[in-house]
Amino acid sequence: MTEIESLISRLKSLEQGCEDKCLDLKTLKFDVQEGEMRLFNPFQVYYFKIDPKNPKDPKIVHAVKQFCKAIRVPYSFFSKNPEYMKKNMTECWLPTLKPEKSSVLAKLRVCGDKEGSIIRAILPVEFTNITNSEVIEALAKEVGDQYKLDFIIGEERDDLILHVRFVSKDEFDICGEKYTAGFSVVASELGASPLKVETFLYRCSSKAAFLATYATESFFSFEYEKIQKSDLQNLFPSLMVHIGEKLGEIKCKIQAAKEIPLKKENVQELLMQLRLNKNLNEKFHVLMFQEMEKDGGIKTRWDFVNKMSIVAKDFDVDHRLKIERAAGSMLGLLFEKN
Repeated sequence: MTEIESLISRLKSLEQGCEDKCLDLKTLKFDVQEGEMRLFNPFQVYYFKIDPKNPKDPKIVHAVKQFCKAIRVPYSFFSKNPEYMKKNMTECWLPTLKPEKSSVLAKLRVCGDKEGSIIRAILPVEFTNITNSEVIEALAKEVGDQYKLDFIIGEERDDLILHVRFVSKDEFDICGEKYTAGFSVVASELGASPLKVETFLYRCSSKAAFLATYATESFFSFEYEKIQKSDLQNLFPSLMVHIGEKLGEIKCKIQAAKEIPLKKENVQELLMQLRLNKNLNEKFHVLMFQEMEKDGGIKTRWDFVNKMSIVAKDFDVDHRLKIERAAGSMLGLLFEKN
């Protein structure tokens, strides 16, 4: 079994005991007792997740946030109220939902220790029901043995986001260093992220990635409400062709970055430029400043962007991609949108 086949098998095993059901919120009642929230009718009970030890875990609050959005109550307000207020608030708002807004797609999992189902996510009925395993299966048909898995994040039960990276086995040499091209896929069958595909340059020694930008966007990014399963059939073949076509241009950009010298004042200017990027948070700016202070080896623009990509590894998926995109932009990995 190949790495990608093993990943598909693991993802499919996580789907066991799960089901999707269209629910009309107006026909359900809401209750909360001792921290446990549930929706129910005379025939079925749907429980929201609970973890007293880690109540703010994103996997725990995800469905509650989506429920609040569905009934038009800000989660930040809802979560701060005592239980009796949560119940009164919900009982007040549920009957006011318009018919076209009261139906939702509930992603459920069978309870292991009691009757009923656990709510994994509450999504719009327009949500295209594509599982993470289906995304990777569509990809596997095109990847073959040309690429290898670099890393996988989010393959545990009910993880909100799956982030998978592949790098090409065809490496190339520039100034004595090994590089290759690759791509990443971000998927969320629970509606925590759009389906995104990124292409990147990969430095083999540091495992640092530099994302390409296509007219300010990813190579492919669609909300699940707007995508069709048939889109996946065309997406990955075009991705493989694109990477092959751009390799020569990418090599030239690396060479150019290695030849741009940086003095201390140039490093400070680049740090100030990063400050203007609203997608980068304060933690990143602090870490970059610290790295520049302690590392005297920043001699070229290439050294600077490589440090950015290494720092990015300390962040969650969303922030990591933003940092790696900024690093790629500094290298000039900017392409037109197909």
